[in-house]
Order: sequence, then C-alpha cells, then structure tokens
Amino acid sequence: MKYKVPTLLAICLLWIMSLISAQPDPNALVGKIGDREYKYKKFNDGFKAYLQYYSKGKVLTKQDSIRLNNQYWEELVGIYVYDQAIKAGKIKVTDAELEAEIKKNVPAEIKQIKDFQTNGKFDKAKYEQALKEHPDFKREVMNYSRDLYSYNKLIKTVKNEVKANPDSVKNAWLKENDYASAKIIHFDYNKLTDINVTDEEARIFYEAHKDEFKRENGRSYLVARFAGNLSKAENAEQQAKENKTLSTALFNRAKEIGLQKAAEEMNITVEESPYFNKQDQIIPYIGRAPDLISFAFNNPVGSIPDIFYAPTGDILVVELKSEIPEYYIDFEIKKQEMIIRANRAKRMFTMDNYVQDFMQKETPETYLAAATRDSIAIIEAEKVLADNEIKPLGKIPALNTAILNTPVGSFTPLIENEKHWYLALVTKRQYPDLTLWEKNKKNIIADAEAKLQEDHLNQWYLEQRRKVQIIDNRKNFYELQMQMKL
Repeated sequence: MKYKVPTLLAICLLWIMSLISAQPDPNALVGKIGDREYKYKKFNDGFKAYLQYYSKGKVLTKQDSIRLNNQYWEELVGIYVYDQAIKAGKIKVTDAELEAEIKKNVPAEIKQIKDFQTNGKFDKAKYEQALKEHPDFKREVMNYSRDLYSYNKLIKTVKNEVKANPDSVKNAWLKENDYASAKIIHFDYNKLTDINVTDEEARIFYEAHKDEFKRENGRSYLVARFAGNLSKAENAEQQAKENKTLSTALFNRAKEIGLQKAAEEMNITVEESPYFNKQDQIIPYIGRAPDLISFAFNNPVGSIPDIFYAPTGDILVVELKSEIPEYYIDFEIKKQEMIIRANRAKRMFTMDNYVQDFMQKETPETYLAAATRDSIAIIEAEKVLADNEIKPLGKIPALNTAILNTPVGSFTPLIENEKHWYLALVTKRQYPDLTLWEKNKKNIIADAEAKLQEDHLNQWYLEQRRKVQIIDNRKNFYELQMQMKL
C-alpha cells in the first residue's frame, strides 16, 4: 500500500469573481517579494484557495475579502522573511527532529486517512507502523511537515533570545499594584474663553516681545496690483483682458521710467510691501513667491522682475523698492498671532489670581463644592500609578506623586504644571500585597516573559521585513479599501 498526503484543492466560488478585476493577463505582475514574483494566475489561485479555507461554509462579505487579501499578502511576506532567516542559518533542522515531530504532532490530514483509523478514530499505532514499514511515506510526511516545523523552531529561537529578569518583573508588578483613585480639581486657564485682549493690549504684548521679530538684511517691493478674482463680475472676461493689457503696459513703461512714475502717469495705485528676508518663503501682501525673493537678493534696488502672476489670480507689477540692514516684522502681520498669545497670557494671569484667591477663601471641606459652583472641572481618576498618564490631563509626574503620597480622604497640596493647577482628593488607596506576589509569581513571571518574547519577535520581524524589497501592485487587480458612501 502506498500513502499520499492529501492536498487542499482550490475551489473557485462564483461570488468571488465580483471582488476580483475582470480577468487580467495571467502573467501580469501582482507583486514581488524579494526574488519571488507573483503573477496574477499564481497569486489569484492562491488567494481563492485562501478565501475558501477561511469561508468554512459562511458567506464572506466584501470587507472580509479585503481583509483576507491583505492578510494573505502579509503571510506571503512573512514566509519569505522566515525562509531567508532559515537560509541564512538562523536555525538548523535535522531529520531526527522531523521524525520526532511527525510522531509527536501528527498532521491533521493524516488523521483523516481511513487506513489509520480504528472504529472511526485515529489509531496512532497504525500510523507509526506505516512510518516504520514505508520509508517513502515517512519521507513524504517529513517533507510535508518541514516548513511548519522550521517556522515554529525559528519563532521559538528568536523568542528565546530574550528572557525576563525576575527582579525587574517583580518591580514592575509592585508598581502596577501601587495606585490610588482621586477626584482632581483642574484649574484650566483654557476654559476662560470669555477673557480676551483688546487690539491695544495685543499691540502692547507685541511691543513687549518685539525682539522676537527682529530680522536682518531686509528687502521690500513697490507693488501695483490688478485684482484677479473676477469670477462674480458681470464682465469678468473683459476685465481680465483689460488687466492683462494694462499690467503689460505698466510693466513696459516702468522699465523706462520706474514703477512709481509710470503708475502716476497711468493713475494706478501702488503700495510698498512689508520687509522680508532671504529665509522667508512668503512676501507679506504678495504671497508665496520664491522667485521674487531670489530676485530681490540678487539684483539692485530699482530692478523690475517679470510680471508676477499670483496663485490667487492677481497680476502684480513690482519694483525692488528698498533694502535695510535690520527691521522688525510689522505688528499687523503678526496681529492674529499676538492676539492668540496675549489671550493665553491674560487667561493664565486671570486663572493664577483665581487660584490664589480660591486657596485663601476655601478649605478642604469646601473645595469640591466651590469648584462645582465656579464650573471648575473635576476629573475622576480611577487608577493613578507612579508614572502613568491621567486622562484627559496627560502625564504630570508631580501630581501622580502627590496623590500616592496623600492619605485617603485628604487633599494633595496645590500642584502647578505649565500654568495649570491641580488639587486632588484621594478616595482610594491600593498597596501591593506581597503574599499575592509569592503565590502567583511563577505565572506573573511567565506572562511577562511571554509578552517580552512576543514583543522581541515582532521587532525582529519588522527589522527583517524592512530589508526585503517589495513591489505591491495588488491595487491594480483587487479592491483593497472600502469605498465611502456619500
């Protein structure tokens, strides 16, 4: 009797074809992983078999097909990564290992062969007898199991490159089980949206910070602007033609007598741009104009560059007006930034005063009621560790430390962090129980090591994957993302 290992037949489901592009060239390149090419027929046949395997009698949705296509591709990448590592000698697999493996872990397909069953159940003795009496069959089963065994050995080898340190695991466990719950009063200046500066206060703020806006080696342009956004004008087309004609005439005349005189002759208004320097990308009142900036620093005052057609549609005729050793960016240019910054400073100042007044007037017994009365946020923090983030506040080490060092039923001292202030009422305290550690430490260390090794395997895999040259053309043959319905 001769035994053969059954193979999985790829069954083409009719509905799958709606998810696959209309019969591309069988030899079209779907992708390449390292030196392995996947032509359409090869990839598609494998993908259909993959879909059939995962459908298991249920109807797969379009989203399922997309997910499984990506999963199938990543498994092909993974197989290549593992094969390369094995080829490079990361592990060695001997026949003795494989022989032991096929006896210990009998392939599921083998168990279905009726000759290895007794009363409808797999009979291991019959199977091992066949291995002994039929060397070709044993070799076939070994080859069938080789890849899976090799991959599992590789994974185990990589994982075993790291081991958990029991002392480190214990320290982490102690920290994880040393926590508190608290009600945190958050004095947040950002909530004071009704506190705003006047234009004059914004200007005063600008003057106080003026040195920030000092620049060296400035240039400015004299500008004649012909408005380009004419789409709503009744005679937009005619006006655009006139603008082009007029700007060309002005440009030509300015070349002869200068822009200022030419504009006066033609009764056209000109204005001087604010100063800019060589590092700028944008010229105030003109916009993004790297060519004009380059021109300004490579030509003398009075030079006229070509007519500038702005992205807005405006047509600009300009002349290099002046240069200056140093200048300050004008307040009007920075006005909105100054308002934002000055508002922030004013709100900080207001909240600072409020907090100081709060601490003088209120007592621990009235803190929560007073905060509620004044619409100050109160956050329920369920598990505050020594160094975790308190949502939605973020990571504030001083606050965590204060909470853990404060008895239950008491408030922490006032904590200030980046002009935010906090008071916390500790409502619960949990300390690590060393008897639980002693009772469960074996499992705790094992779990920690499993996670450490899994993380190491993932990192190793990503590093190896980055070394692989991958061409992924699947989007040309398959729909790989769900289309949003409008």
